[in-house]
Amino acid sequence: MAIITSIVRPLFPFTLFPYLETYHAFLDRSFFWSKGKWWIALGEEKVEIVQVVEKGEGRDPLLEITSESEGAAKELSSILGFSEDPLPFYRLGEKDPVMSEIIEEFYGARIPRSRSLFEAAVTTILEQQISMKVASVLRKRLVEEWGPGPFYREGETVFAFPAPRDIAKISPEELRGIGMSGAKSRTIHQLANLIEGKEIDLVSWKTLSSSQVVDFLVQLPGIGLWSAQFIVARWMPANDCFAPGDLGLRRAIGFFYGGSDQPVSTTDAQEVLRRFSPYERWAGWYLLMAIEKEKNSSPGSYTPVTGEKDGE
Repeated sequence: MAIITSIVRPLFPFTLFPYLETYHAFLDRSFFWSKGKWWIALGEEKVEIVQVVEKGEGRDPLLEITSESEGAAKELSSILGFSEDPLPFYRLGEKDPVMSEIIEEFYGARIPRSRSLFEAAVTTILEQQISMKVASVLRKRLVEEWGPGPFYREGETVFAFPAPRDIAKISPEELRGIGMSGAKSRTIHQLANLIEGKEIDLVSWKTLSSSQVVDFLVQLPGIGLWSAQFIVARWMPANDCFAPGDLGLRRAIGFFYGGSDQPVSTTDAQEVLRRFSPYERWAGWYLLMAIEKEKNSSPGSYTPVTGEKDGE
């Protein structure tokens, strides 16, 4: 097996550590941090295990990427945001006293995108109406039960995220066996069959606007507006979509903009996100990271966030 090492300098400023600090407990064995490296499983037909190391300190690192193919660095660019420029969002955010402080705290932070529409959808469906903690347990079980693997590298055990075909060939009842509800198991199974049967044209969807993809997604069983918006925010390259109905976001806005433990309305959350158009995705994720940090640093000052969200 040939090993390729490449060095990439992301657009300044760049760091993945705020994301790691915020969400490390929710990562699974297909995408995780261990022993100073990110371990990421890429591919469906042929899985390869990629390692990423941030070299240097501060917000202008070099990334050392160890992979098994020349195309891995390009794929990682879209997942980890190497070539995304956060400065236009920062310039907009500097005009807002609340967001300017959050940007200073998380300066350069990227929020990784999902490797596929299916991964984004499964993650979002699992989070419907339950806490992220419980949803992450279900995701970890899903990955280790039906994801390709295990693969062993340098003492680490890695799985790939299940492809639609991996889920289409099992039954909804088997999915329920890992602890998810019947409604979620049916929704995920139906989506896997739609993608595997080419009834969803992923190539053409990539060319659509965020709102167009949301419109398509809400027509699918078990996917409401919140889920559709979060799937788009996790998967598509555009930055103009987030979910104003998200309970965590509404609580973050209530806390930082209103000094209250109570969530604002979806309408009020939408108004705040619009201040940062067309960078609603950046604003939404930064607010969620900020409220998670507040929760972890000041126990009791903030009511823990639980998942939404769409009805099942």
